[in-house]
Amino acid sequence: MDQELLNKIPELTDLILPWLGIMLSVVMFMWFKDYALQISKGLKFKLDPHFQEGDEVWLEDEPAVIVKIGLSSTVFGIVNGRGYIWRFVPNESIFEMKLEKMVSDKIHYDSEAEQGRRLKELLSIDENQDEKIAQNKMRDVEQDVELEKNLIRDQQHDKLLEEHSKAIAKISSLVKTHGSPELRDATQELMEDLTNNKA
Repeated sequence: MDQELLNKIPELTDLILPWLGIMLSVVMFMWFKDYALQISKGLKFKLDPHFQEGDEVWLEDEPAVIVKIGLSSTVFGIVNGRGYIWRFVPNESIFEMKLEKMVSDKIHYDSEAEQGRRLKELLSIDENQDEKIAQNKMRDVEQDVELEKNLIRDQQHDKLLEEHSKAIAKISSLVKTHGSPELRDATQELMEDLTNNKA
């Protein structure tokens, strides 16, 4: 019996080995197919010009940064309540997730309240400028009044000088006709001084 069993083992082996080979081939084929699919999806994501390493994105409504794009998985850096974490996402799952690229976070649409606040700021700036313009106009008017006063003062001063010159000329003519030679010389020097000062 043992001899018969030993004789049948090679027959059983010949019968089982092809089935084992086929099953092993199917498993290897399925594994290779999954691996090839992962690599193809990874290459597709890696070669996508819209997403590059270092880009800021929104991954499932969370801000993230693409740290590394690999052949089988992609690493995203996310800051949340637990700190800065790396999330490893298989490349075949990326196309099923909500992934959005952040172009600019500086753009936002103002609410009516915000627009009203900005308009008030602009109006207050205009009011301040209007006040400063009015103050400058008042200063200009005051300077014009001061200049006019100075001009009138100068004209009055010129009139007084002219009157003094006439009076001195009368005194000089009287001294020339009725005065002594010393008095004439003194008057002549005074007239020369007045003429030089007036010039």
